[in-house]
Amino acid sequence: MMPFSKTLRRLTFLFGIWCFLWAPAWAAPTISKISVHTEHELITLDAELIDAFTEKILEAIESGVTITFTYQIELLKKTSVFGDEVVSQIQVTQTVHFNTLKKVYEFTSQGKNINRKVSTKSGERYQQLMLTLKDVPIAHVFKLDPEEKYYARVKAEMEADGLWFPFNYLLFFVPFSEFETSWTQSTPVILHMDAAFGGEATQKKSELAIPAKGVTNGIRSFNQ
Repeated sequence: MMPFSKTLRRLTFLFGIWCFLWAPAWAAPTISKISVHTEHELITLDAELIDAFTEKILEAIESGVTITFTYQIELLKKTSVFGDEVVSQIQVTQTVHFNTLKKVYEFTSQGKNINRKVSTKSGERYQQLMLTLKDVPIAHVFKLDPEEKYYARVKAEMEADGLWFPFNYLLFFVPFSEFETSWTQSTPVILHMDAAFGGEATQKKSELAIPAKGVTNGIRSFNQ
């Protein structure tokens, strides 16, 4: 007689195939609206992740599964001889966990110079936080050569923690499994140094705590 655990695994496998065949089409997650700009002595980046939440993912979050979006960010210098040069690499990890006792969504965002925590009861709020990169510092302006061309690119991947059998098998087949987007890059940008070097270029934001000097507030780029 076949052991119960093996029988359950086979039933799970067959059910997963059925879910795969009958699951509705799911638009692939992508990075959009990349914006590169200056904040005092820093180059910062904004971006959005779209089509990342499905009904299955939202249901899993409501049941207490921790979902993590990891954003890989690179700033590159365009070159014509040896290939584009990577100036900086940044990783930002954004996580949401639904506290079933307190009935609140606990969001965290962590990375270099980033440590943010938000608790909210709003589903729309946590989704907006998870899908958005805002004012992420990616490089120091003095690492860049004036008049050279640069661009940023971003990709994201999702991981789910707290899955147990049989869900870890089922989720391979339904539109919930871990994903990784393609790279999306901004259009080229050029850093223009302020003629009045050392003067105030932009109004300093409190969380950066870096004196402003030498950079105009005109560098900006959007992905096509």
